[in-house]
Amino acid sequence: MAALLKKRAVAEFSSVIQEEQKPVKRLKLVQKPLVPDISLNLQTVTSSHEALQVLLRLENSLPVESDATGNILRELLDHYSHEKEAVVRWKIASLIASLSKVPGGNLDGLAEDVISLLKSEESNKVVAKLVTTLATIGRSGPSCKELHQRLIGLAKQHLGNCSHQVRSSCLQLIGALTSSCQQRSEVSSSDFDSSLSSIQSLLSGFTHDQDPRVRSAAFEALLQLHHRGLQLEQGMYQQAVAALTDDYEGVRLVAVKLVWVLSHLYPESLVNLPDSSDQIRLVDDAFAKICNMVNDISMKVRAEACSLLGSLHMVSERFLEQTLDKKLMSNMRRKRSAHERAKEHFQSGEWATGQKWADDAPKEDVDPENISLMNIGACGAFVHGLEDEFAEVRNTALDSLCELAAQSANFARLSQDSIIDMFNDEIESVRLNAINSLKKLSQHLELREDQLDIILGVLQDFSYTCREYLRDMLCEMKVATKDCLNACMVSLLDNLRRYPQDKTSIWKCMQHLGRNHPHLALPLVPDLLCLHPYFDSIEPDMDDPAYVGVLVLVFNAAAGNRTAIPMLQEHTWRHYTYLRDSIPHMVPDLKQNEEGDIRTVGESSAWSSSSTVDFLQQRLRQLDQINSMDPITAQQMLQSTVRDIERLQGLDSRVSASAECMCKYLQTQLLLSQLQNQHQHIISGSVTVNHFNAVVQKILNLTNQLQTVFAGIGNDEIALIRQTELKALTFHLVSMLGTSQELAVQLKAQEGFIAYLTKLQKFLQTSDIKADAFTSYLFSEIDTIKKRQFPVVQKSLQAALLLIKPVVCPLGNQVRKATAIIHEPSGLTDNAIKFTAGLTTAVMMDAELENIHDVSSLRIQVCYPDMTTELIVPPAKDVKKLGPLRHRLLTNVILSHGLWSESCQVEICIVMMSSAVSYRLRYTKDNDKNVVELCKPVKVLVSPKQAKR
Repeated sequence: MAALLKKRAVAEFSSVIQEEQKPVKRLKLVQKPLVPDISLNLQTVTSSHEALQVLLRLENSLPVESDATGNILRELLDHYSHEKEAVVRWKIASLIASLSKVPGGNLDGLAEDVISLLKSEESNKVVAKLVTTLATIGRSGPSCKELHQRLIGLAKQHLGNCSHQVRSSCLQLIGALTSSCQQRSEVSSSDFDSSLSSIQSLLSGFTHDQDPRVRSAAFEALLQLHHRGLQLEQGMYQQAVAALTDDYEGVRLVAVKLVWVLSHLYPESLVNLPDSSDQIRLVDDAFAKICNMVNDISMKVRAEACSLLGSLHMVSERFLEQTLDKKLMSNMRRKRSAHERAKEHFQSGEWATGQKWADDAPKEDVDPENISLMNIGACGAFVHGLEDEFAEVRNTALDSLCELAAQSANFARLSQDSIIDMFNDEIESVRLNAINSLKKLSQHLELREDQLDIILGVLQDFSYTCREYLRDMLCEMKVATKDCLNACMVSLLDNLRRYPQDKTSIWKCMQHLGRNHPHLALPLVPDLLCLHPYFDSIEPDMDDPAYVGVLVLVFNAAAGNRTAIPMLQEHTWRHYTYLRDSIPHMVPDLKQNEEGDIRTVGESSAWSSSSTVDFLQQRLRQLDQINSMDPITAQQMLQSTVRDIERLQGLDSRVSASAECMCKYLQTQLLLSQLQNQHQHIISGSVTVNHFNAVVQKILNLTNQLQTVFAGIGNDEIALIRQTELKALTFHLVSMLGTSQELAVQLKAQEGFIAYLTKLQKFLQTSDIKADAFTSYLFSEIDTIKKRQFPVVQKSLQAALLLIKPVVCPLGNQVRKATAIIHEPSGLTDNAIKFTAGLTTAVMMDAELENIHDVSSLRIQVCYPDMTTELIVPPAKDVKKLGPLRHRLLTNVILSHGLWSESCQVEICIVMMSSAVSYRLRYTKDNDKNVVELCKPVKVLVSPKQAKR
C-alpha cells in the first residue's frame, strides 16, 4: 500500500504541463455601411402624380447625407422648370427648404437658383413657398450678410403682390433676416438706425393692410425683430393699441404681445389719454389695455392677456387695485352707491315734488357708442378673468394675480377674497391652483372667519390631492381669532372622521396650527382637553386618532406659551411621554422642571451629540492595534465593541446612522474571524457546510446593506467593504470546490468569483486606492485562479485565506441611512379587503422616504401567503420631492391573486435595488433577492372571493 501511494505521489509531481503561448489580441474594425445613393429618377416619370409620389418618398427619407444633397437639389431644380402642376412645384420648393438645412451646402448658389425660379413663377401659392424657402436659406447662413440684404430687397419687390400669402411670406422673411445689433459696428450708427427705422416703418405700414392675415404677419415680424435683439420704436405702441380692436383674432393676439413688449421697453414714457390732455406712464396704459382684452370674445386672446398681466411688476398701485373693482352699468349709466346718489342730489339744487329729492332734475343725454362697460380698462380685469367660462383663462388669471400680489402686501390683502372664491371652482386643477396661490401669499395674509367657511369646505372634497394641498396650505397660514382656530380644529376632526387615511397629514396640520398660534390656542385648551375646575375628567383613549391630533396641537402650542402648562393633567403628561416615543417628529421635546414651566431641550442636547461622537471614536481607537492581537482576543474585542455601539444607536439620533453603519461593518469582521475558525473544522465534520455557507451569506447581506442603504461613505470605505465582500466570496468558493461534486456548480462559482475580482481590481485602480495583503495576493494569482484545475485553484485560495486579518473602517463623513416610513396602510385594521379572485384591487400607499438619492431604484415588494413575491415599480409622478433627499410616495399598490379559502395577510414593503457588485453578478435585475428593505413590512388583510354568477 505504501508503494502504491509513493507511486501516485511520484506520478503527480512528475507530470509535465505545457504552457501554450497566449494568442495575440486581434482588433475587429467595424466599418459603417455605406449609405445608398438616393436617385430620384424624375426624368422617367410620366405624370405629375408619379412625380408627387417620388417627392413624398424623398420627404419620408429625410434627412440625407450631405454628399448626396447636391445631386438631389440639382435633380429637383431641373424637374421644377418642366413641371406644369403647381402642387408638385410647391412640394419641390418645400423639399429645397428642408435640404438647405443640411450643413456644408452652397447657400449662395442655391439662393440664386431659387431666385431664378421665382422670376418665372406664376402661381401665387408657389411664389409664397419660394419666398419661405429663401427665408429658410437665409437663416441657414447667419453670416451671409450680403445674401440677407439681397433677399430683403427681393422681398420688398414682392410686397405689392395681390396675394395675401405672398405678402405674408415677404414680411416674415424681412423680420427673420434683418441684421441684428451685433452688426452695428460694421456700419455707422446713423446709417444703422435709419435702416432699422425704415424697416420698422415698412412693417408698420402693412399693419393696416386690408387682409387680416397680412396684418398679423406684419405684427409677428415686428415681434421677431424684438426677439432677435433689435430695438423697437416707441411709435409702434399706438399702432399696436389700435390693433387691439381688430376684427381678426390672430391680429389681436399678436397685438397684445407687442403691447406687452413695448411696456417693458419704455415703461416710464408718457402717453396721452384719449379725449384728454392728461398723460400717464406707458406701463400703466399698457396694463389697462391688456386688462381690457380680458373681455375679448376669443378664449385664446383672453388667456394670453391674463398670462401677460402677471409680469408687469412696474405698474402703479392704483391700477392694480382697480383690477379687483368691478363697475356695473344700468340703463347705459354706471351704477352709483347710495352715498354717491345722496351726495349728488344734495348738491344739484334742483326743484322737486317733495316725494323724492331732485326727482325731476334733467338727465344728460348719453351716447351708447361712447359708453364702455368700464370707465377704464383695468377695472375688474381679474374679476372677469376668474369668472371666465374656460378653465385655461381662470388658471392663467390666478397665476398672474398671485404673481402681482407677491410683489405688494396691500394688493395681496385685497386679492385674498378673490382667490378664496376660486376654492369652489368645479375644475380640480383650478382649485389646486387657487390653494397653491394662497399658500404663496401666506406671509402677507391672515384668514378671517368668513373666509374659513369657504376654505374648510375643501376638506370634504373626494379628491385626496385637494385635501392634501389644503392641509399643506393651512400649515403656512395664520388665522385671526381663536374662533378661526377652533373652526380649523373642528373641520380637521371631521375630515379625520370622513377619511381616516388622512390621519398623518391631519396630525401634521395640527402640529403647525399649534406652533403658529400658541396664544390663540390657550383659551381653547380647557375645551380641547375636556378640563373641569372641580371634577376630574375621564382619561381619553390613546387609540383615538382625534384625541392624538388634539394633543399634538396642544403640545406644540405649549412650546410657545408657558401659561398652558398648569392646565395639563397627570394622564396628559403620560400621554405626552407615549407620543414622544411614537411620533417624536410631531411632538416637541419638552421638559417639566420643578417650577412647573416648560422648555425645549433641542438646543441643550448638543453636548449629548458631541459626547456620543467622542465615545464612538474612542471605542474605534481601541481597535487600532487589533491586527497585532491574537485571534481570540481580537474576537472578544470586536464583540465588546459591537455590543457597545448597538446600545449607542438609540441614545442619539444624530449619530445613529454612523453608529449603525460602523456596527454592521464590525459585524462583518467578526463573522470573518468566525469563518476562519470554522473553515478548519469543515473537513472533520464538526461544522456543516450549510452552516458555513449561511455565515458567508450573512456577511454578503451586511456588505450589501452597507453599499446600498447608507449614503455619505467615501471611496476608501467602499474599498474596505468590497474587500470584505471578496473575503467572504473566497471562503464560499473554497467551500464549493472542496465539498461540491457537481462540475457545473463549481464552474459557475469560479466564473462569478473571477468576474468580481476583475471589477474590484478595476475599481481600486480607478480610485487610486492601495489594496490590503489579501487582495494584493489574489490580484497576483488571478491567472492561476482562472485555470480549470480546481486543486491548484483551491491551494492558491487557501494560501490567501491565511492573510485575512480584521480591518477597522475609519469614521469619516457624516453618514445617512435611507429609510422609509409607511403611514398608509397602517396594518392595524381587522377589516379584510375583498375583491373578486383573479381580478385586481388597489391599496393606497402613503410613505415618507428619507435620504434617497435615486428614486428610480425604489420598488414596492408584495409578498403573498403562498410565498410568491412581486416587485412593483412606482410611477415617477407618484413620487413628490419634499426637500433635499426627502420624498413622499403616494401611489396605489395593485394586488391580485387566485381564490383563497379564508382571509390571509399580504406583506407590503418598500425596498431598494441593490448596489453591491456581488449581488448584481449573482442575481438578475428583477430578482426579489436583489433588493434591500428600507422598512418593516406592513401586513394587509386580503380576502379574494369567488366571482358571482
